[in-house]
This record gives sequence, structure tokens and C-alpha cells, in this order.
Amino acid sequence: MLSYLARSWQFILLILLYVVVGIYARPLLFVVMPLSVFLMKSRDLWPDMIFGFIIVLVLSDMTPWFFKMQVFKTAKNTYIIALALIFLLERYRFVPFSKVFNVFLPFFVYSVFPLVFSNTLLVGLQKTISYMLLYLIVPNYVLYNFRRWGWEFFRNLARFMSLVLVAGLVILYFGDFYAYLLGRFRGLFGNPNGIANFSFLLIMLTTVLITVKRDLFSWFDKVFIYGSAIYFLIASGSRTSLVAVLIFLVFGRFFATSPLLGLLALLGVFGIAEFVLSNIEPIVNYLGLASYIRLNTIESGSGRYFAWSFAWGHIQEFFVFGGGFANDERIMRKHRLYLERMGHQGGVHNAFLSFWLDVGIVGLLLFLRSFVLIFIKASKLVPMSMGVMFAVLFSVTYESWLVSSLNPYTIILLIIITIVTEEEIVFWDRKAVEDTAAVDGELAPVPVV
Repeated sequence: MLSYLARSWQFILLILLYVVVGIYARPLLFVVMPLSVFLMKSRDLWPDMIFGFIIVLVLSDMTPWFFKMQVFKTAKNTYIIALALIFLLERYRFVPFSKVFNVFLPFFVYSVFPLVFSNTLLVGLQKTISYMLLYLIVPNYVLYNFRRWGWEFFRNLARFMSLVLVAGLVILYFGDFYAYLLGRFRGLFGNPNGIANFSFLLIMLTTVLITVKRDLFSWFDKVFIYGSAIYFLIASGSRTSLVAVLIFLVFGRFFATSPLLGLLALLGVFGIAEFVLSNIEPIVNYLGLASYIRLNTIESGSGRYFAWSFAWGHIQEFFVFGGGFANDERIMRKHRLYLERMGHQGGVHNAFLSFWLDVGIVGLLLFLRSFVLIFIKASKLVPMSMGVMFAVLFSVTYESWLVSSLNPYTIILLIIITIVTEEEIVFWDRKAVEDTAAVDGELAPVPVV
């Protein structure tokens, strides 16, 4: 970890430059950001191009009035455009391409059609394109980095993500008003659920990496990465992300052992969940966790249940084909004052309902078809992938982050999907043996370990 920090001092200075320019010379950020991407490419710093994208997305997720960081919400578009231009101009570098985009291609082709019914056509078109680009670019960049730098890329990725979490402690210097929301820590993220989602995804990423390559991390790395993720997950006070982690660990373990055991575990959890929800108040009070669990907000789902009911009412207008990407944001923003009076702040807080508003029932089913299919394929290579799928499906039932492309969460999920679906990553040990045999002129079939 310390050696990684020592080697990354130039990258850290670049991040600080983003922050300084974003605060004191905002328009200049639209030039500095894409130029920095091309500069990193010219210096062969491909890992930093991905890490830089992640931190830009984190900064764009910060509370808007904290040093007026909202400039990152629009400037981040220039970053993904720069990545896309490099990919399109130098496609030969990425051959053979990742297969992730192809699985979601039917959904992307269809997603253009609902824009016909969009009330914010320009914004909807931008979000549709950015969503396509993310699924096209990120898996290919990850695969290219693995081909160039091997497992060191993934090792440094997990280290970098844990450092992003720890860096959130800097916000404490500016006071509790910025660092906490209703007693829940949020660090560099816009709200406590944001840092919780990031911690949840870091735990899944690290566990998947260790499953594929057991000796990837040192003992100190494991303690630091898992320790920081668990600490900030608890500090965030997010019930959803905490349960999602437990689902991942339970289902991941069962499915890794046997698909049948995984299915039985799933049925068992449904039964246990029904019992717990029916007796939630006495259980929580007995354990002394009423404050942390926020028992007083469980009945209303922290305002989510009202938001879901409100969104469902508007879905009737866009039931079949939807209203194009950004339709959900438009509707919730239009009725923001009414929703706040009813005790809800934010968006739909349910990815399924958000997709339904944006692309209709047709688009929702197409997306779920691709989403489930890619994890079924991944489970044949990495059985615990089904644990990832169930955990994510639970998480996005209470948050809409999967509908958005340019946030710090969807990109991490795509990295995880790339790891568990690409054979050259999963079967890295076989490839190493084959490469050695090819050099010796005795290439022969090697059994999968």
C-alpha cells in the first residue's frame, strides 16, 4: 500500500489539480480534464486513465454546495468522450474486444426508440449515449490494462478505491455539517448511501479478485481494504448496503459450492426475511440496535415507499415504451417540492421503476434479460457470480444507481462483470502455461484448474 502511494504521487497531484481548477477556475476544467486523459495516454498510464475516471465520478457525486463542486457533474462528460475517442481511434489496441457490450446490445438498440416520447430530448440523448459508451469502453479498457499489466492493475484498483474511502475523512476538517447527514457519515460522496454503495462494491470486487487469484493481496492489503470498506459501510448507517453485503457473502459461498445449495439458500432467506420483517421491532429493540437501524424510518422506508407509489402512478403514462433516459429525473425534479412536503427527498430510489419510466416495460425486460444472462454465463466460470447478481438486484431495489452511467458505482459493477466473464482473466493460470508452451514450441491442451 505504501509503495503504491509512493509510485502514484504524480497521479495524486493530478487529482488535486482537478479539485483546484474545479473550485477556482471552473470553465478551465472542461479543457484540463480531457487534455489530461490524452496526456496519460501519451505517457502509457492506462491504469491512471481508469482510476482518474473513477475519482472524477466520485467528485461529481459530492454535495453540490461543497465548494460548488457541481461543475464536475457536467465536466465528467468530457472525460468519457476523451476515453471514447482514444478507443475509436486506436481500436487495434483492444482486439479481441470484451464481450460485455454485445450481451447488452439488444437493450442499447431499443433504448434509442423511447426518445421519441421524451420531453427532454437533448438530455435524454446525452444520457443514452453515455450509457452505451460506458458499457463499451470500461470493459475494453479493463481488459487492455490486464493484458498490459496483469494482476497489478486489479491490485492497485482495490487499493485506490480504499484510499478514496479513507480520503473522505478529510471532510471532517470542514466540520460535521459537511461530513455527516443526520448523523450518518458521507465522506467524499453526496450522501451516506453513496459511500455505502462504494464500500459494498469494493467488498465484492476484492472478494471476486481473491476468488480468481488467491495470492493477489498481501495480508496488510486485505486488512486495509476490507477494514476501510467495512468501517465506512457501518459509519454510513446504510441498511440496504449492509444487507446487500450479507447477501453477496451468503449466496456467493453457497453458489460457489453448489447451484442447488444456492437455490435452497435463496428460498431460505426469503423465509427468514418474512419472519424478521414480521417481528422487526421486538428483534431490533432486543438487540439494542434501534438507533443504528433507524427503526422510526423502517415503516416508511425513509420515504421510499411514497416515492415508489408516486413513480408507479406516472409509469402508467409511459408503461410500454417509456419516455427516454432522464425521464425519471425530470418527473421527480418537477414534483420535488411536493415530494419534500410528503417526506421524500431525491429520486425514485428503485432502479426497476426508474428503468420503467425511462424505457418502458419493453426496455426493462430487455435489460433484465441481458443482466441475468451475463451472470448466468459468468457463473459457469466463477460460480460466486450469482452472489454478485442477487446482491446487486437487492441494492438497486432501494437505489437507482444502476440506471445512471456516470456515477462511481455502475463503473465498478462493470469492472466486476468484466472480471467474471472474460476467460483470459478467469483462466489466467492456463494462459500463462500456454504462453510458456508456445515459446517452447510444444503447445498442448492444458486442463482448467
